[in-house]
Amino acid sequence: MKTISKSLFGSLEKKYGPLWPWPDDYFSDDPFKNLVLTILSQNTSESNCLRAYKGLKDRFEITPQALIAAPEKEIRKAIKSGGLYNIKAKRLKDVAKVVIEEYNNNLDSVLSLPKEDAKKQLLKLPGIGDKTADVILTTRHSYKEVIPVDTHMDRIAKRIGLVEKKANYEKTQEALKKFLPSKYRERGAGLLWLLAKHTCKPQNPKCKECVLKGMCEYSKRISQ
Repeated sequence: MKTISKSLFGSLEKKYGPLWPWPDDYFSDDPFKNLVLTILSQNTSESNCLRAYKGLKDRFEITPQALIAAPEKEIRKAIKSGGLYNIKAKRLKDVAKVVIEEYNNNLDSVLSLPKEDAKKQLLKLPGIGDKTADVILTTRHSYKEVIPVDTHMDRIAKRIGLVEKKANYEKTQEALKKFLPSKYRERGAGLLWLLAKHTCKPQNPKCKECVLKGMCEYSKRISQ
């Protein structure tokens, strides 16, 4: 079984630590604000997401009631810098409506459930999939227990050879948890994501400069 070593973790930290894009206050103690932020992060960069969130926060209070009351066209204007603003504005309105009607305006009751039960409830929210639900769960359970699997994490797990190409979300997530021992997982998940984004790219990956090339099945194949 492949697993990250202390020396490899150190190499990841040295190379990608300076690229860490998430400010310390990226997530708040308010699960609804975190849900909004996560929706805005879908299919865009971290910088665009933060700009969109700031634009929304500058115009409206980030609460279910405020977003329900806000005209959708004004929400679109506020989050335009984040991309896909038509889809995301509607999604924010839909999610706010469900949080008010189904959860009494408070997601704390959901996140206080056992992790698996909480995820089932989060997946019922409009437009929320496995990755987005897991990002929300990390704000309560941390990356030591939950590793969200987006396209970057899925790609690198399959290229390294942690799982087969057809592995589903759950199998890939479990493989990544085994690859990143608990003592490295909190920071290591982010560093691995940065490696996938900047080095293990979908097209023309920079295998020669990858710190994990010695254990990567993809790198071995293309070098033959």
